[in-house]
Amino acid sequence: NTTQIFRAASPAVVSVTSSSLRRNRFSLNVFEVPKGAGSGFIWSQDGLVVTNYHVIAGADRLTVTIEDADYPAEVVGAAPERDLAVLRLTEKPEGLTVLPLGDSSELSVGRKVLAIGNPFGLDTTLTVGIVSALDREIKSPSNRRISGVIQTDAAINPGNSGGPLLNSLGQLVGVNTAIYSPSGGSAGIGFAIPVNMVREVVPQLIAYGKIFRPVLG
Repeated sequence: NTTQIFRAASPAVVSVTSSSLRRNRFSLNVFEVPKGAGSGFIWSQDGLVVTNYHVIAGADRLTVTIEDADYPAEVVGAAPERDLAVLRLTEKPEGLTVLPLGDSSELSVGRKVLAIGNPFGLDTTLTVGIVSALDREIKSPSNRRISGVIQTDAAINPGNSGGPLLNSLGQLVGVNTAIYSPSGGSAGIGFAIPVNMVREVVPQLIAYGKIFRPVLG
């Protein structure tokens, strides 16, 4: 069952690489500086990709790798307060695989979950664990608190950020976002943004490029 889920879901998991452009102060030549690498997943057939905001923050150039082929991408919208971003492939292949969405409100402690991503650049790596806690809070890149976060003991390492967390039906239930790690490696405590929050944020990012909030006055 785990093997079947992996085979079905892995084509939808992508690698996201960001870089910035810098100018040499002496020669004035422009050169590219790698900024970060993470994971993501295909959101829709028209080439939209969801990842973490911190994976693409400050980048001038984005590259999405799908099954060993590289495609340029651009930012559609970003929500640093939820650590989510939507990218669009400017050149997209045919027949993209989209992950089915689950319901994170149905999760309970002890449920089996699967994480797929690109830890340390090792593409399409699968780790399996359980939901170890619910309703955790983590800090976003904008220093706001993200509540309702899923805690899992599935091994999550640098490079897994933005990758999908799946349930035993192969449905997306979260976006792997952070780890608790005094040593810098996986300590068995990872955090994922619940898919029900992703359902609310991503359509706003696609339509407006940001989250719209009610204001006074």
